[in-house]
Amino acid sequence: VGYYVRRSTGLFPAPLPQESDICEYVSQYFWFLGVFLAKVLQDNRLVDLPLSNSFLQLLCHSRSISACTGGAAAAAPSGSSSSSLAGSKLLVDIMTSSLMSEEGERERDLLLLDSYQSKMAASEGAWYDGILTQENLLEIDPIRYEFLKELQELVQQKQNIELNDALSSEEKLQQIGELKLNTKTGCVALEDLALTFTYLPSSKHYGYASADLIPNGSNIDVTIGNVEEYCNLTIAFCLQEGIAKQLAAFHRGFCEVFDLRKLAAFTPDEIRKMLCGEQNPEWTREDIMTYTEPKLGYSKESPGFLRFVNVLMGMNGSERKAFLQFTTGCSSLPPGGLANLHPRLTVVRKVDAGEGSYPSVNTCVHYLKLPDYPNEQILRERLLTATKEKGFHLN
Repeated sequence: VGYYVRRSTGLFPAPLPQESDICEYVSQYFWFLGVFLAKVLQDNRLVDLPLSNSFLQLLCHSRSISACTGGAAAAAPSGSSSSSLAGSKLLVDIMTSSLMSEEGERERDLLLLDSYQSKMAASEGAWYDGILTQENLLEIDPIRYEFLKELQELVQQKQNIELNDALSSEEKLQQIGELKLNTKTGCVALEDLALTFTYLPSSKHYGYASADLIPNGSNIDVTIGNVEEYCNLTIAFCLQEGIAKQLAAFHRGFCEVFDLRKLAAFTPDEIRKMLCGEQNPEWTREDIMTYTEPKLGYSKESPGFLRFVNVLMGMNGSERKAFLQFTTGCSSLPPGGLANLHPRLTVVRKVDAGEGSYPSVNTCVHYLKLPDYPNEQILRERLLTATKEKGFHLN
């Protein structure tokens, strides 16, 4: 908490000891995050929040749909069409309720939510159970994932020895005792790693040094006999047990705005676009010419405007994000790209401005005031410099 976090694979809740003060503190922010993301969707806003694909999977694949429809199906005789009809009706009720519910629909939404919470309370497991697998750990914590894979390969070697009927009991014990862990730096005996049944966070900034995976785990060594259990407990801590309170708080906050089940109709990529827009902005020359409006000194045939189009086409991904942040206040485009940007990007000629002047903007209305530079090189240099300016100096 208090540090900026940048992860190339996106953001995911960090596992924490569930009874710790830091977990209680962080959970309040997850409640706020739930409210915030739900309001972003409800109000059709965009936020530049690099959520991981694994977290987006949780949003749109919660077990609530299957739990509720499964409960309805179980009440009908096996093979009866009424079971599927009951489940389908509930799905229709969930999906047809708009994200921007009218006041008259609010009461129905609350009744659906109460029904859902009752069913979930009566069933086993949390809303996120069974969604993520070990493969998600490759995105969330790739270094730990690779280490666990090495341990699991050791477990597989041990099992192969145990199943080899050609070996005597003594030979099996001897070969198992000689097993080594194949790491990138060479072979090492498992016992030499001095592992215990604890989870070690990847940074001291998480506010704890270690978390026991089992009672008194810090005093229990990981051996060839229990390493499989250690792997399973570590994966469970990363994907379920260590994030339980955080996700419960997020879920409560989200459902105070509207029911999380409504997102089950979408894929993770669709959820990302609805929340964050196009994270890698793309446009074509045709898009710019069609959906950008030159005015007050510029037309679509003006040399100055055509130079501007060429500069936009030559921008890389990070430059495009910076340009959008400068001109619209958001570094991403809505789903559908420039065609769905409202208001449209308007480009006007900045009067009394020479080649030493910089572009300026009225961000709220997507209004770019662009001097008529003599060539593309100067235009590009001035425009990219302006995109790095913070505050209202170029407003």
